[in-house]
Amino acid sequence: MVPRYYEEDRNEPSKYDDAFRALRSEIFKFQDWRDVDPMIYLSPFLNLIKASDVSGPITGAAAVALQRILESDLLAPGTRNVEQAINQIVEDATQCKFESTNNSSDEIVLLNIVQVLGQAVNSAAGCFLTDESICKAVQAAFMLGDPVKKPKEYGDIMGYYSRQTCGAMIRTVFKNVAEQLLAAQAAEMNQQPVPEPTCRYGVRAAVNILEFLIDLIQKGPSLQGATKETVEEMVVFSLDTVHAVICVAGGALVLAEPLARLVQVDLLYSMCQAVVQYSSVSVITGFCQTLLAISSYLGHVSMAQMETVLQRVLLKLADGKGVLALEQQEAALEGLLDLVRQPNFVHDMFVNCDCRVERANLFEEVCSLISKTAFPVSKTSVGPLNFISLEALLAILNALAQSARNGQELLAAPSPANELPFYADLWGPLVAGTHPDLGALADVLLAPHPFTHHHHHHHLHHNTSHGHGHTASSKSLTTSGSAVLPEPGGVLSAAEVAAAEARSAASATAGAGPGSAASGLATAGSALPPGSGAGVRGVPVTGPLELRCAMAERCLKARIGLAVDHFNKDFKKGFVAMQAAKLLPEQPPPSTDAEAATAAKKLLATRLGHFLRTCPGLNKTTIGELLGDPDPFYLEVLEAYTTGFDFGHLKFDSALRMFLESFKLPGEAQKIDRIINAFGRHYYAGNEDVFRCADAAYVLAYSVIMLNTDQHNNQVKNKMTLESFQRNLRGVNDGTDFDKRFLEEIYYSIVKTPLRLSEPASMDVSEQCFLQLAQVSGTQRGLVLPSESGRHLFDTTMFRLIWGPAVHAMCAIVDNCSNEALIGSALEGLQLACQIAAAHELEDVADSIIVNLSKIPLQQLAQVPASARSDVVFGRDPRLRAVTRTLAAVINKHGDSLRGGWANVMDLVVQLYRRGLLPDSFCKALNVPAGDGDGGLVVRDGECSSLRARRLALQRAGTANSGTSSIFKHISSSFTQILSLSSEPTGNDPSAGRGNTNSIAAATAAMEAANALLSEPERAAVVAAEDCLTKCAFEDAFMDSKFLKQESLVQLVRAICGSGGPIPRPPSSSMPWDASELCLELLFTVLLRNRDRITLLWPRAYEHFATIFQHSRECDTVLVQKAIMAMMRLCQRLLPYKAADISEPLMRGIQLLSLVDEQVAHDLASTIAAEIQSLLQGAAAYIHNQQAWMSICALIKVIHLDPASYPVCLDTITWVVKESLSMLNYHTVVSTAVDLLERAVPDPRRGERPGHPNHIGQAIRLVQSAEEWLELWWISSQSKHSPEALERLGFLAFKADTWHLLIGWLCRLAKNTSVEVRTGTMSCLQRTVVAAERLVIPAPGLARSLTELLLPLGHDLVKLMHSRDMPQCDVTVRELVRALSKMVLLYHTQLESLPSFGAIWRGILDVLASAAAANRQQGEVLAEALPEALKNMLLVLHSKGMLVEGWKDADGVDLWEFTWRQTARTAPSLTPQSIRS
Repeated sequence: MVPRYYEEDRNEPSKYDDAFRALRSEIFKFQDWRDVDPMIYLSPFLNLIKASDVSGPITGAAAVALQRILESDLLAPGTRNVEQAINQIVEDATQCKFESTNNSSDEIVLLNIVQVLGQAVNSAAGCFLTDESICKAVQAAFMLGDPVKKPKEYGDIMGYYSRQTCGAMIRTVFKNVAEQLLAAQAAEMNQQPVPEPTCRYGVRAAVNILEFLIDLIQKGPSLQGATKETVEEMVVFSLDTVHAVICVAGGALVLAEPLARLVQVDLLYSMCQAVVQYSSVSVITGFCQTLLAISSYLGHVSMAQMETVLQRVLLKLADGKGVLALEQQEAALEGLLDLVRQPNFVHDMFVNCDCRVERANLFEEVCSLISKTAFPVSKTSVGPLNFISLEALLAILNALAQSARNGQELLAAPSPANELPFYADLWGPLVAGTHPDLGALADVLLAPHPFTHHHHHHHLHHNTSHGHGHTASSKSLTTSGSAVLPEPGGVLSAAEVAAAEARSAASATAGAGPGSAASGLATAGSALPPGSGAGVRGVPVTGPLELRCAMAERCLKARIGLAVDHFNKDFKKGFVAMQAAKLLPEQPPPSTDAEAATAAKKLLATRLGHFLRTCPGLNKTTIGELLGDPDPFYLEVLEAYTTGFDFGHLKFDSALRMFLESFKLPGEAQKIDRIINAFGRHYYAGNEDVFRCADAAYVLAYSVIMLNTDQHNNQVKNKMTLESFQRNLRGVNDGTDFDKRFLEEIYYSIVKTPLRLSEPASMDVSEQCFLQLAQVSGTQRGLVLPSESGRHLFDTTMFRLIWGPAVHAMCAIVDNCSNEALIGSALEGLQLACQIAAAHELEDVADSIIVNLSKIPLQQLAQVPASARSDVVFGRDPRLRAVTRTLAAVINKHGDSLRGGWANVMDLVVQLYRRGLLPDSFCKALNVPAGDGDGGLVVRDGECSSLRARRLALQRAGTANSGTSSIFKHISSSFTQILSLSSEPTGNDPSAGRGNTNSIAAATAAMEAANALLSEPERAAVVAAEDCLTKCAFEDAFMDSKFLKQESLVQLVRAICGSGGPIPRPPSSSMPWDASELCLELLFTVLLRNRDRITLLWPRAYEHFATIFQHSRECDTVLVQKAIMAMMRLCQRLLPYKAADISEPLMRGIQLLSLVDEQVAHDLASTIAAEIQSLLQGAAAYIHNQQAWMSICALIKVIHLDPASYPVCLDTITWVVKESLSMLNYHTVVSTAVDLLERAVPDPRRGERPGHPNHIGQAIRLVQSAEEWLELWWISSQSKHSPEALERLGFLAFKADTWHLLIGWLCRLAKNTSVEVRTGTMSCLQRTVVAAERLVIPAPGLARSLTELLLPLGHDLVKLMHSRDMPQCDVTVRELVRALSKMVLLYHTQLESLPSFGAIWRGILDVLASAAAANRQQGEVLAEALPEALKNMLLVLHSKGMLVEGWKDADGVDLWEFTWRQTARTAPSLTPQSIRS
């Protein structure tokens, strides 16, 4: 079994041969190897291994033999004497000696020895190894590969393999120890006996190994002969091994207090020291992975330590502090990234750090750092740092998105303005390591302030405060009576909000007096159910009490921060501020009795001491001065402060360091004396076994401070020696000396490390810091409060902290980076941020994203040269397409979160339109056929198919970019009409010069021709651009706007109105008119899609229409035309739908039509006529505003001058008269009908006015229908209402006025030159006169009509009887005379009672006489009619006893004589005798 390797040894017997020969003779006698003592066959090999006179190859062969034995099943549980055998193998292997031959051979031998040790530990029999054997094996394996002590002749393989084997052995040990600990815990939980250990070794071995590894990390730099490279190699090995240990043992390490303490104190301290001294990439990586393992497996008891290490070390490394190369910073950021990726780490960090009064805002600092490192400084500075930081941001956002994805109701961010109703002790529980009892305050602190709720923000592009609040907030405000919320849909101005806040604050102050705590709490909590907070949607949100209290503590933390600022400036004012905020007990009132006052003062001193002990951020110099104050009150504060430390089982120097690191010692000796005296008393109370009296601890502490000054003051030349230090303390310990070793440890500790003030900004974390944190870990306050069951309580507050810097960083990455993967990740993060913000109802996020991202396409498209095609440029730029897709996704998915961002959206849409990039789908969405949807504002034929073709046609026409006035166009149009004297105006085509059917078709053909000339890459780019923009579906934002929230919709309408360019255009404006058309079409679409909320949107839309109509002469004709179409169609479709709510505003919109310039209206006559006809036929019954009817009719009076529009206007008025005539519109409509009738008559004097002869009959019937309506209306009204009601409702007055007006209109038409018109008019006039009886027109009304209308008409007609322009005027006079006769015949009784009857009768006679005189040269028409009419009137008057001699009127005129004198002129044959007979 032992070969001979050298010739000289062949014939020389060895003293070890006999053992092998004996073993050979016995080996075949063994039957059951389990009954054989392993030492029988192991001893020969073990003797060779530890023999120093054996050559290396022989030792190596023996080691190989041991490996084979260990690999077999010979040594296994149940084998005889296996425990001794396995321990002996390790013992002898660790004492291996052999004669060196050559380096290669020796290295192989050592490798074999390492393998033996490794197999011994990992074998089945390894469980029988003792603690000592385990430690020897591990130490030996490491020493064989120790990079510091390893001979230079050996290669790196030896060291690498030895360390790997050592690591494997350690993992095996800790795995077995962990299993033992977990088994013991399970038995204890099940109340069963603890099982027997499966291994002989246990916690002691694990502790020794862990101490060994920590020692390697800590003492590496102090080893003699060690270089920086070897030390780093050793530190990295130790960190890697510790990481493996923690991963293997996991949470079981907590079950063994020595192991947990080693990790929480010694390991973390050593790691921090090593990473600061050797901040290489490998060391930082090892540090980060070990920290990750601690967080994963021990984080639930080590959050305080994690906070310190992260804040003091890792975050600073990740920020580039303390590192020499960028790679080191990247490694630290990678470590931070791994941490935030861990499930629940982000929320646990926030809950247990940011929501803890005594801890740092770690989550906030982490978010700030990664946002800072993610932000690229310039386009050339984007690198791995930005990649890593962006991944970390995405990891945090994904963690915050989980609750939103799960659909949980989220807690609204609490307001720091909520006042505490009473004092609750925070500081005492913190000193004791327990949670403050904030259950009673949680409801108050978690209630959102009604005027600081996240819905009320000032947004970009506008400065409006929205009054959209929660139900709970509204209740609390209504109850208080100090503020008034607007009605739903209303808006509070900034002044109103400020006033309401002032009233609310005043009310809170008034109710905060003594004795009002309970009532204040009840009032504050009345808006929400107990145990809940208001959610972002106004519903109660509940959660575990512990987590709700943590959120409440977060609210208090902000208040405490303000108090800390006061304290650092003036501690007395700080205390007053704390008392005012109910964070400290108040001073007892002067009337309090002495005993109660003393107790209250002592309580205040105790709480103040606890406050100084636990509150972070206090000025440590101020604390020292306060603690040294000789005032009895502050002496009690000092006592309370000192008792806040737990010095039990702490070394004296460690306790003193811990105490002195919490504040800065004052310079006055007496103050120092008081402070150190308090320390001595307290240390003695916790360590009575060390000192015999408290004074001994005090004197020693003072001596240590003096020693520190002596050793570390450069001005002291003769340093104190150990002997001097010991001599100075003789007899101090109550007459006895201290133990020399005790003093020696203190002395060298002070010499090595001075007493110092711990600065949070320093990366050098002291050991005392971890000692104190270890004490915290053993309390309730030190345990991690799991956040998983209530993370929805914190998401809103957490997201508020991160979204601002995160969004700006990601937008900057998109703007400056050219890497598609990085841009994609950033855009993904922005969409994720929008998703979270929508769940939390935070509007500013989407606005910020839109504002920042939209700059990229806007700027790039604006820079495209005129010679280049925008679609090719767009298709070739992947970043531009990706950004545009993201913008579309944000707009379409989270549009209801947008406010000011809509302005940027509209800028982008307009820019895409101007560049011809809006796809056909956008155009089709805006121009849905009226039968299928709302329809569009199509003016030009063919423009509804493609916006690109329309845009190109307008550009080719050369007017699309003109922002100048169109006055010249109107003047030119009118002038051409005058010169042409044609029957059709030249300005009737609104699309002339603006892209008609032929121009759009030509533009389409030109586009196709241009596409045919593109190269293959350019065609691919065009396809990519079109595909991208089609999938973006920007039109959905407008088509689906009915799903937007109220505030968002209002801002969308504002943005649309403001994006079409100024009206009127200044000369410098480059905005094309067709862009304004596009915005108008979008406005029309949005208004129609939001019929239910039109009252909310109409004010801004009204302003926009008013601006266009007021400046219609300066605007482009097509824009005005589309505005008129939009207004008419809106009224037509909205009035039947929302007549009750929107009638008045829409009526005012219709009145705007009167602002349109007459020339412009004439140019657009055909369009206006068609739209008015559609409006009235569809919604006339809902127009309940007289001014609106006047505006519509006024517009008809303008446009009916257009020959082509006249028939439409006439048909429209005809329909109104037949179907929708009413008291409201009668006067206006009939007046318009009269105008239409007059316009139908050709004017022979003006050749340019041919009239409409074919429509005269229709127009006459229209007037006659108006008269008939009046009669039927009155009959119907009489049947429905009582006489009193008729008078009260104004029907009587309307009837009289309308009859008079109708008579007037007929009198006006009676003088028309058209015989047909006069004939129809006089017929209607006679019916109207007769209708006065049925209408019960009172006598004054009859007299008025005669005096003002009929009699003047008679004289006028008589004068016109000889005019050539009035053919057959005698017939008209005849009909008038008959009408006058009917007035007398029917109404003489009523008229006779009037004082003016005489004048009326004289006027009638005068008309008849004048007519008779004018007819002497005419035909027989009047010759017969006049006498007949006069005869009838005289007979009736005579029969009624009126026409008698002596008949006089009120003025004394003799009517008898006057009558017969005029009769003689009119009809000489009539005499008084003939009348009597």
